[in-house]
Amino acid sequence: MQTNSNSGCEPIANAATVAPVMPTISTPATPPRQRSKPLLPLRGVIALLDKAKDQVLELIDDGSLLWCWDVALSPKDGRKRELRILPAAVADYLSGRACSLDWADVLRLLLPHDEPVILASDISRVLNISRTHLYDLARRKVLVPCST
Repeated sequence: MQTNSNSGCEPIANAATVAPVMPTISTPATPPRQRSKPLLPLRGVIALLDKAKDQVLELIDDGSLLWCWDVALSPKDGRKRELRILPAAVADYLSGRACSLDWADVLRLLLPHDEPVILASDISRVLNISRTHLYDLARRKVLVPCST
């Protein structure tokens, strides 16, 4: 290799002798789950899974798709179910993993913070329902507000 001795520069190695240095990017096996992500309505899950309504309901009923809530105003009569499903459970199902979340994990995913008070607007956003629907749930004592 030649260099101009007057330039004051160090010689550059031949490209064939330099091993390429590739940066390594470390990614976790499972990415951290986003906190306070709204629950998915049944129609959204049907679209994501590309399955018929009856097939998705069967997945919920047989426990293949966990963490589902019925936010209907009259859930006891069962006429019109308003199902909401945890996005993390849908993600696990789509990736072929068993959902291993326990109640503490789910609560951490649902709530926007660890404070003792949560606003009605946060609850309606997480449950993916209108505020009017939320107040109707409280009025019918399907969802019971409590103080700390």
